[in-house]
Amino acid sequence: MNPKHHNPTKKRPKGGWAHAPYNFVPLPEKVVTIDAGEIPDHDIYTGYTGYMDCTLETRSPLYTRCALNPEFFQKWADQIQEIMRDPKARNEYAQFFHLDDAKVPVIPGSSLRGMVRTLVEIAGYGKMQWVTAEPLVFRAVGDTTSLGNYYRSRFLLRDDGSKRFTPLMCAGYLENRGSHWFIRPAKTIDGTTFARIRLEQIPKENLERWYNCKNAHRLWVRLGTYDYQPVRGGFLHLKYTPVLEARAQNTPDFQEVVLACSGPMNSKKREVVVFPPDPSAQLIEISDDLMRAYRDQITQGQQSLLGPNGTLNPHQPVFYLLENNELVFFGHLMLFRLPYKRSPFDLVPEKLRAIDSIDLSEALFGFVAQGKPNPRQARAGRVFFTDACLEPQQVNVWEAEVTPKILSGPKPTTFQHYLTQQQPDEVDSGKRDKRGNPKMELRLDHYASPPPHETAIRGHKLYWHRGPVTLDQVKEENRVDWNTDTQHTFIKPVKAGVRFHFRIYFENLRDFELGALLWALTLPGEPGKDYCHSLGMGKPLGMGAVKITPTLHLSDRRSRYRRLFDGPDWHCGEPEVSEAQQFIRAFEDFVLQNMDAQERGQARSLKEVERLRMLLRMLEWPGPDRRLTEYMVIEPTNEYKERPVLPDPQHIEKPSGGTQSPAQQIAGKSQGRDGRKQRKG
Repeated sequence: MNPKHHNPTKKRPKGGWAHAPYNFVPLPEKVVTIDAGEIPDHDIYTGYTGYMDCTLETRSPLYTRCALNPEFFQKWADQIQEIMRDPKARNEYAQFFHLDDAKVPVIPGSSLRGMVRTLVEIAGYGKMQWVTAEPLVFRAVGDTTSLGNYYRSRFLLRDDGSKRFTPLMCAGYLENRGSHWFIRPAKTIDGTTFARIRLEQIPKENLERWYNCKNAHRLWVRLGTYDYQPVRGGFLHLKYTPVLEARAQNTPDFQEVVLACSGPMNSKKREVVVFPPDPSAQLIEISDDLMRAYRDQITQGQQSLLGPNGTLNPHQPVFYLLENNELVFFGHLMLFRLPYKRSPFDLVPEKLRAIDSIDLSEALFGFVAQGKPNPRQARAGRVFFTDACLEPQQVNVWEAEVTPKILSGPKPTTFQHYLTQQQPDEVDSGKRDKRGNPKMELRLDHYASPPPHETAIRGHKLYWHRGPVTLDQVKEENRVDWNTDTQHTFIKPVKAGVRFHFRIYFENLRDFELGALLWALTLPGEPGKDYCHSLGMGKPLGMGAVKITPTLHLSDRRSRYRRLFDGPDWHCGEPEVSEAQQFIRAFEDFVLQNMDAQERGQARSLKEVERLRMLLRMLEWPGPDRRLTEYMVIEPTNEYKERPVLPDPQHIEKPSGGTQSPAQQIAGKSQGRDGRKQRKG
């Protein structure tokens, strides 16, 4: 069985209940596979062929960015910040996708295809293969959960008695030779490569820059003894060399060092000085994988402190960690970010990502060759999407051009949301405080969790619908300075209530394959409930909700070609409108018969299976209480600090103790949130 997610039963004292504009449809217990030999070829007539006429109506503002024309790209390339600074370029960049006329919006068929394929993958119990294999990086210096204990254990070695620690990281300098990067270790003085200096000891006069490193300067210091020094008021002791005195100029009997400033931090009392480069030390090569991981984790704060490439600057002082003589990672801080030993892809059960099997979405939409030494043969799809064109006789379809609130990429390092949790609530640690009360601790699962707490990714991430959304709810309320801003963008969406038309052509489909398409388009859930799809940009803000209504047309190819020359004109045999329900039933029966028997239980239709109930819950229109689908905030109170666990889609509205529901408890904190700093999960 896959690791199961357990919902929290107690809200965090300060963070309350977790909430987000997204949630997850759990992983299936078993992939429903298709025999490659049973997939119809393209050189025969078999099964069902025809098309679906589809009407798409927007329920909330919709935006899909237009591809850049060659002239625009030649001038601006991908310099987004420069584009935003130029009003004319900014307006052109904001255009909705179109073909010939920018005044006529078009929804690209590739977007529609991707949306439908995702739903076929979920409802058809397909593989979970589109997951990054790159290890995530994390930093958890003061984290009070099991992750913090794991992080600190990688950097600190307990030594010589209780609460005495020796740092395991070293200091050095970056060097590049061609396209390859290396770390040159710093000199070792009395057993260490760096020392710590109190802020008040740093000379106030202008310091000499260390090469062209923005955060590094030359200093001359008098060093103390490398030994255990009290920290946190003597609660524990950390082994390091203290700086006793510092000078801005070369001073006899003082040691030359490089001050490596770490940037602004709350309650910071010390900086670190790195000893000079050791010309005799062996260079440590940084692998391509580590370089890629480092580039992916560069933040705006790092760019502001170090430059656009972070530490990737010759002579830049860095800290690094070796384990078994292998470089683990590096960074500009003494306690830098570390890569997890397992990637998100590693946390997908192997049975759900086997490349030698074929699932229903691959059978319908095609797949490329994969695997060595015996790669499976590539196969073209049998389903084809047109662009969705604006239906005629519609006027005033545009919203005003707008700067939406900042949206960043997914943050899977928020593991309490993205990974299954077996112990979402605090548990008794077995220890007691001074008053004899039990000390509680969080034992959350993360990307390095050891057994018995095996974990897995939560599943397919989808965004909640947020009901009718106005442009005022989407746009940034604070003034944007395009000369300095690097996070905002500019868009021109279409309004709610705008209709588009597109077609889906298909050929040689079996009844359950055609039913899979129809299920993904019609979303047959509970009677009396409405369901919508999501498209385009701004889903976390409630944009992109669309309602699709398909009409099935089936072609009788045998009859067409038998009667091709009947009469004075060719008989083309227009496809006839057909009923969809029989095909949807065939699809549901196929999945129910082939899915894991325990997961199916007594279900007679897909909407009775718990996993699919969660999918349909995510697609309900207008969606749950908006307060339950907001991002958590960092300011004025950090709702992420206590790492509250995100409940599954079926339980976000149900109270888990106390007299108030999560929505009521959130309501008191959500007043006046606009404009406060948010962390996008």
